[in-house]
Amino acid sequence: MTASYPMQMAERELTLEEALEILDEGEYCVVSTVDEDGTPYGVPLSYVMIDGRLYIHTGKRPGHKIDDFLRDSRVSVAVASEIEPCYEETFFTTRFASVVAQGTIAPVESEAMVRRVLVELCMKYLPQFKDEIGGAIQREIDTTAAWVIEFSEIRGKAGRRLKKA
Repeated sequence: MTASYPMQMAERELTLEEALEILDEGEYCVVSTVDEDGTPYGVPLSYVMIDGRLYIHTGKRPGHKIDDFLRDSRVSVAVASEIEPCYEETFFTTRFASVVAQGTIAPVESEAMVRRVLVELCMKYLPQFKDEIGGAIQREIDTTAAWVIEFSEIRGKAGRRLKKA
């Protein structure tokens, strides 16, 4: 996954492995597209990583993001974590770790994989309700779609990151 541009503060660039960790652990992502007239459009989404790919879910009805996905599959994904404002010596700053990735998005065609994505999403965000997942998926499967993002580039950056315990 070759980087298109040199990072402005190269000492903050993370390894691919560190960037993938941030993607695995991130809470939400912003998926950005470009409208037909060139207007950028970004939407915050819940997501899950499975086998190095990012998965989201949507409804099946057409809408702004789905129309963009189907017209032009190129997307950008941003995830930020470990955000903490801080004051260091004489200036205000922020601790952070983030990933910006480029790739393409496509609908998940296999119903079995759609179900897996929905289970993984439920377990990521509400594991305490794991006994309810099967019934909820059964009730919503006909109106729910899943999408997969295959990355062509993943770049991570961090500043003033705290060491993990």
